[in-house]
Amino acid sequence: MKAFLDQLHARIEQRRADGRGLALVFLDCGIIGRIDGIWGYAAGDAVREHFASRLRSDVLREGDLLGEIGRNGIACVLDAVQNDGVALLAAEKILGALDAPVLAGEDEIYPRPATGIAVFPDHGDNEVTLLQHARTACRVARERAERVAVYSGLHDEPEIGQLRYESRLRGTIVAEALELVFQPQTEFRTGLLSGVETLLRMDGSDAGIVPARDAFAAAESAGLVSDLTARMLNAAMRSCADFRDAGGLNLRFGVNLTAKSLRQPGLPDAVTRALDTWNLRPGRLVIEVNETALLEASPESCSALRRLKELGTRLSIDDPGVGYASLAFLATLPFDEMKIDLSRVPDMLNAPKHDGLVQSMIELAHRIKLEIVAEGVDSEAVAARVKELGCDYMQGRHVSPPLDAAGVIRNFGR
Repeated sequence: MKAFLDQLHARIEQRRADGRGLALVFLDCGIIGRIDGIWGYAAGDAVREHFASRLRSDVLREGDLLGEIGRNGIACVLDAVQNDGVALLAAEKILGALDAPVLAGEDEIYPRPATGIAVFPDHGDNEVTLLQHARTACRVARERAERVAVYSGLHDEPEIGQLRYESRLRGTIVAEALELVFQPQTEFRTGLLSGVETLLRMDGSDAGIVPARDAFAAAESAGLVSDLTARMLNAAMRSCADFRDAGGLNLRFGVNLTAKSLRQPGLPDAVTRALDTWNLRPGRLVIEVNETALLEASPESCSALRRLKELGTRLSIDDPGVGYASLAFLATLPFDEMKIDLSRVPDMLNAPKHDGLVQSMIELAHRIKLEIVAEGVDSEAVAARVKELGCDYMQGRHVSPPLDAAGVIRNFGR
């Protein structure tokens, strides 16, 4: 990459001298790394060379530059370009040239590339900044239907915020400063509190709720996945023992784990030790997992789920894909319940298609012997409708916001 940056530097200095501009179009090929992993590096190299050849013959002019940036990235320098309009046309031409399927082995693969544009001098006055901003725009483009984006300073704000969040979360995990809060669940049949979902929190507020996938990603970067898992399990079980002893509440308690965290070799033993320590029956613990695609790709995670089921714990799949294929795969695993996130089907009371989707998911799940927990139930009307559709449990603002352990005992204890 150094050779390319040196060439880009020279072009920038030429344009600085003559007062003209240039554009850098960063192309994320999207599939080279995956082809490497499936068919080998020779197949990946062949596809890369095919892309480069198409760009040289169909898009780039004689004076333009082409550089390889990492395994999936290609940078195109469009020389003597005065504005991003010309670069946008070139980017669209790039996508048109590379959107056709390519051969990997004997298979046809659709690459779905994305492009990000940065223009000198508007978006950067040196080669490093220009490349950085083109890559940022490309990440934005990957989320757009048209798969093209021109760099804007606004693109940096979410990335900076995400980086700060990840760094802060990692520090919180290292300092063992994450708190637990509990999302109450009620059973439709009895109308009584039946369980809680254990959530992680920063800053002592609802705004600080941390998704399990974020917490475990930060823990992995710090080498603390096993420690985080053990702390979550023990803290959740200690609180559940308090609910029983101080509040007279025999509740199920859900603990969120990721498909990757399930691969820890000592996880079933750690669960057994924690249950014994807090004198809790295994059936009170609900292990919640939400990454159906990763489970399908990980025999080790599926094996761990079966071992946990053998211990007597309950297993919950959190908001899986809604297709028959996803449910057919789940039917091969020993899950007890499925959670449906109603925030993904907004306004179901006034949108018949959304209502029908929820009804279909409930019916399909019941056919494979899964109980249903409706998440995000925020009103009496929604509660009444999902009860009518056959949901077994519900959680959400209509039941209660997340509470600390003392709040659960104060609000629901006997």
